[in-house]
Amino acid sequence: MAEFDMPTLMIVSHGNSGNGGDPAGTLAEAVRDHWSGFVHHGYMRSQPSVADQLAKLKRNHDASELIVFPLFFSEGYLVFQELPRNLRDAGLDRAVILPPAINLPGFAEMVSRHVNSAMVRRGWDCSETSVFLVPHGLKTLTKALPETVRLANEVGQFCPDAEICIGNIEGNPSIRDWRKIGSRKRAVIVPMLAGGGTHATTDLPEMIAGQPDEAIEILDPIGEWAELPDLILKEAAKYVRSEMGRPNLRLSANAKDGHAASSAAIV
Repeated sequence: MAEFDMPTLMIVSHGNSGNGGDPAGTLAEAVRDHWSGFVHHGYMRSQPSVADQLAKLKRNHDASELIVFPLFFSEGYLVFQELPRNLRDAGLDRAVILPPAINLPGFAEMVSRHVNSAMVRRGWDCSETSVFLVPHGLKTLTKALPETVRLANEVGQFCPDAEICIGNIEGNPSIRDWRKIGSRKRAVIVPMLAGGGTHATTDLPEMIAGQPDEAIEILDPIGEWAELPDLILKEAAKYVRSEMGRPNLRLSANAKDGHAASSAAIV
């Protein structure tokens, strides 16, 4: 294991079949400088695959203590069934799976801060703005997933005068119908996506099809937000404190690229 015998931290994302960048790898890189153990990443549906990465960790004896973070914005099959099965198949039943991104403590507050900042930046009044949470969704969906509805309710508590709406990229309600779903004249779009792949750069703008006279602000995908590594590190450190009996683990703030980041360290 690495310095201080800290667990290996692994970022897992869905992956893609096209040129969708490397969101899990980029996030792992952002976390690496602030975690005293090894940091790796893998994909459920592209390369490097989760199965191959787990096998590599075992060969290198880096998986005796393993924490896995699912970079997902839903509570679906991949997170709660396939990922645990991958770990079992690799003989890593003791690995800890952190909550998916949407369930991280502080996630709703982070989303709300970005929404409020966007409205302030544009000089928009909350009472005139519809906020659209846009998860990937599934083609079979006929209504919003419960976890997205829960997030919408939580964001609504921090943005009480804004109208909080949901529109999926796949399935219904569809973000294509955003003009029918929302009732306000301004719109803030929150892409609940891992990174700037095809869905974020092509599909979503085409589905929004904004016109010159429409007031629309499309935020960066949540997986690219600078605060997300901090939420992950805090949750991983919480596990190390409670499950590994290391009460002297602390998070220390470090400035990086103008943002405050947390660093897990044994002192």
